[in-house]
Amino acid sequence: MKIRLPLLFSVLLALLSPAALLAADKARNCGCDCCKGKEVCCCHADEAATAAAPAPGFHALTGVVTNVLAERQALMVKHDEIPGVMKAMTMMFLVEPEVLATVKKGDAIKAHMGRDENNKWILRHVQVVPPAK
Repeated sequence: MKIRLPLLFSVLLALLSPAALLAADKARNCGCDCCKGKEVCCCHADEAATAAAPAPGFHALTGVVTNVLAERQALMVKHDEIPGVMKAMTMMFLVEPEVLATVKKGDAIKAHMGRDENNKWILRHVQVVPPAK
């Protein structure tokens, strides 16, 4: 198979054009006020969290919020079994402050569970999902 160099060059040039690079950057961060300074646009955070695999030492978790403990910056979550890690149970997880503003008692969630630098259980990439049927 013979590839024409001018054709290949024009395709590469189109892919690397400023407009293409700007469009790719916009996919990461749209530039709206709520997204300034963030790597991934919060307008697309759900998509990014869904696509992202848990970091090393973290595990995918699904469950239901049984209580929001704002004074402890934590959630009580009745979670499903995490195969090879722990049985299904209800336990407290530390969360980022912005999670407390978006999650309420009774919400079904999915997240990444792991331990922080102080060996406390934390949730990252918390996402409210439709309840399991």
